[in-house]
Amino acid sequence: MKKLRDTILKALQNDFPFVVYRKPSTTKILGVFQRCATSEVVEELDEEGFLFAPFDDSGESFIIPFKNANKINFEQVSIEINTSNPETPSDENKKQHISLVESGIDFIKKSKVEKVVLSRKEEVNIHDFNEVSTFMKLCNCYPNAFVYLWNHPKTGMWMGASPERLLSIDDRKFKVMALASTQEYKGDLEVNWGAKEKEEHQYVVDYIAAKIQNFDLSISETYTVKAGDLLHLRADISGVIPFGVKSKETLIKVLHPTPAICGLPKEESKLFILENENYNREYYTGYLGELKKDSTDLFVNLRCMKVDLKNKKVNIYVGGGITKDSNSEKEWLETVAKTGVMKKVL
Repeated sequence: MKKLRDTILKALQNDFPFVVYRKPSTTKILGVFQRCATSEVVEELDEEGFLFAPFDDSGESFIIPFKNANKINFEQVSIEINTSNPETPSDENKKQHISLVESGIDFIKKSKVEKVVLSRKEEVNIHDFNEVSTFMKLCNCYPNAFVYLWNHPKTGMWMGASPERLLSIDDRKFKVMALASTQEYKGDLEVNWGAKEKEEHQYVVDYIAAKIQNFDLSISETYTVKAGDLLHLRADISGVIPFGVKSKETLIKVLHPTPAICGLPKEESKLFILENENYNREYYTGYLGELKKDSTDLFVNLRCMKVDLKNKKVNIYVGGGITKDSNSEKEWLETVAKTGVMKKVL
């Protein structure tokens, strides 16, 4: 761990972009450390490197080109997790989010929108913060997630443990994940899901399938998966990209943002989010991961936080899918459960 800590400190001192990440269900940690301070803005997706893209495509996407970086392997280590109850959010935070959710429910009932994903950020003060031990704790808490630590002079420092793959491409074969709905894990994967949660997840499956129906699709049965202390509904979608189609650009444009992090229909729900959330998501619910010549592995930026080392605070980002049948109090409690896991690693 000292090797990783020393490498990160050197990069921070030089203000060089870097990312450290671990893919799902592995213990291999890879660091990509840029050898200069140049900020590479993404114009086309034909360069090999690690990509970091925002929720709103009007924002800037950045890449650390593999050709301009040192790749270093590190070992994952076990670090004890804080088991005490995390600090509860403020009453004002609760009031604002419940009001937002109720506005979303009214919007759905009065429009043709079927689902909108609404989020909030919560500021947490940090003392004696160690980005390496926090990263390792995320790895321990989320063995089946994509865990990362990203730092860039243009974006600041971000960390997260995403349970959702946006897109994986190997040659012309691709895989997509439809992930939605949430409940707390209480020791058993055999749980009951309500009609609202099943409907919310089916929106995601139907949307993805409709958008890429000509890509020789195969769709799995829906099943329950565990991510940290939470459970979600998931279905796996795979297919083959037709010849003559620019695979990365076409699929990313179709998929992002998915109904799982935006809503359905996409444009109407996205507009509601931008006009009503009253904060800038930045890179939360954006996407990140590896771009290579013949392969791509991208994840949705969920379960994440932005770290402000100078002011000793982090912003934790959480949200949930809202439908006409949503209960604002339950939606609030879902976000509290999601922030709770992130607070434990701090």
